[in-house]
Amino acid sequence: MLKRLFIGSCALLVVLLTAYSTACYTHPLLSGWLTGSVQNLGKPINASIYTDGKICNDIRIYNSVYKHSYWLALKQFDKDGMLQYINIDLNDKLIGRSVCTNKDCFEVINGSLFQSEVGVNFIDFKNDMKGFNFDPKLAFDHNSITFNVPPGWLRFNSIKIILNSPR
Repeated sequence: MLKRLFIGSCALLVVLLTAYSTACYTHPLLSGWLTGSVQNLGKPINASIYTDGKICNDIRIYNSVYKHSYWLALKQFDKDGMLQYINIDLNDKLIGRSVCTNKDCFEVINGSLFQSEVGVNFIDFKNDMKGFNFDPKLAFDHNSITFNVPPGWLRFNSIKIILNSPR
């Protein structure tokens, strides 16, 4: 009886370790999340997003870990890999692109956005060296955010966000 229990426990351990290693290989940020170096920003928040005045259901917006800050997921609109994720920092009145947009920095797993320690950092659009030397004309109130994106980088020039459940 004890021998069966031991063999069963070892088999279960092998299955669990195999599943864990497969999940971490498929989703590199998952192991970082388990160790605490990666943040889970959760599922997209409830918002209506407009691009150039037309409703767009393909953009997702996530709460940041910082108060009054959001991340937009624009991966399907970004042709050059520079604006896959945009940070909207309402505290400092900044819009910027992530310093890193590869799978090691951002990944959506089961609908939740995971962000690495490097992915938290962003470059202000206004920065003339690493940004776009571009003023996005950010405007916001308690439930709406509007700004422009650098021309030619996305399939649209402006974004308006209506937060359906403001913070």
